Order: sequence, then structure tokens, then C-alpha cells
Amino acid sequence: MLSASAARSVTNTTIGGSSGGKHNLRTSSAQGHLAETAGPPAPSPPRVAGGTSVLTMDRCIYLIGLMGSGKSTVGHLLAQRIGCEYVDNDATIAQLAGRSTVALAEAGGSLLHDWESRYISHVRALPPPAVVGIPASTSENRDDLQSLRDAGLLVYLRCDVDTLVQRVTAGPSRPWLTGHVRDTIEAMHARRDPALCAAAERTIDATLPIAVIVDALYPPSSAD
Repeated sequence: MLSASAARSVTNTTIGGSSGGKHNLRTSSAQGHLAETAGPPAPSPPRVAGGTSVLTMDRCIYLIGLMGSGKSTVGHLLAQRIGCEYVDNDATIAQLAGRSTVALAEAGGSLLHDWESRYISHVRALPPPAVVGIPASTSENRDDLQSLRDAGLLVYLRCDVDTLVQRVTAGPSRPWLTGHVRDTIEAMHARRDPALCAAAERTIDATLPIAVIVDALYPPSSAD
């Protein structure tokens, strides 16, 4: 469990998606809670739950979270600390399918989800150690979710709806996100959050500073 003093020690950080959008964040020195640079802080979910297991050399770590959770940023930095590969789900699915995830989504039907399931089979066969991004929609495929739990360390980067909306709307446009952003994210959160909380071996508050999240999963002493 992270101490409040550890959370306070990191005063500034950024979170960005795979497309490069970044949002400045800061911690409150009074309470050690992460706050957005504008507006009052939203209520935080549990910071770290599900035990204290961290990545070992004989396990891959699978990061899953809704859009705006900071999965790519955490994944890249965690992989850098460990000294292993970060597998980006969008880039790898595009490589496997021969077209981007946006193009797969625009094709309609279950095509994108079919390729996401094939991607899960692909990454489960990767040798450890590796840090792997997992599509949030995997939460709606019980078999794929369980297979990840069985194969490695499944980590849910959990965010409240307000934080997700703030990050997504402040970042670059997402072609697959149409209509009212809050309504879409609220519906996704309501549908996916319970399944991810139940399946993940670790649930981490993704509104914490990036450095604190990485330390929780792979402390600096582990890299020595």
C-alpha cells in the first residue's frame, strides 16, 4: 500500500495517450491526492487494491483501463524501468490486421473486436518479461479476460468518470468517439468497471502521479 508521504513526494507529472496528448497534473501537498490543474479534484477510487504482487521476470504484465486512464504512458515508463518491451495494443492490432484500429472500427460489425480477441491470443504467447497494453473492450469478453488473469499479472488502471472525461476532451481527437463524450464514457465505465475490478489481480488508482503508479508495480529497488 502506498503511503500518503510517497504520493506527496511527486509534485508534477503528465499523462498522455498513445497518440501523444498530455495533461498537466499536480498533487495536493495537504492530502496527497491527485488534482487536475483546473477545477476541484474528483473523488478517487481505491488507490491500490488486490495484494502487493509486482512484475517478476517469469510473468508478463497486462495493463487495462478505459480511454484516458494513462495506459500507454504508464506502460512505456514501466517497460523502460524493467528494461523490456512495451506492446501497444493499437499499433500491434494494426500490424496484425494490416489496417488501423480506426479503420477496423469504421468497417462496422464485430471486426475490431474479433481482431482484439486475436491480439489477446497473440500477446498471451509472448515470452516474459513484457508490459502489454490491453483494449478496454476486453472487459466484455469473459474468456479473454480470464485467460489474461491466468497467463500473467492483470492490472486495472482505474479512473473515475470525471477524470476520464477531462483527459479525453483535453487530448487529441479520437475518431471512434462520437456523440456526447460524457454519456459515452459513463456508459462504458458502468459496463466495464465492475468486470475489471473483479478480474484484475491489481487495481490501481490511475489518478495518482505516474511515478507513484510505476513504483507501486515495480519499485526502484527491484530494478537494481
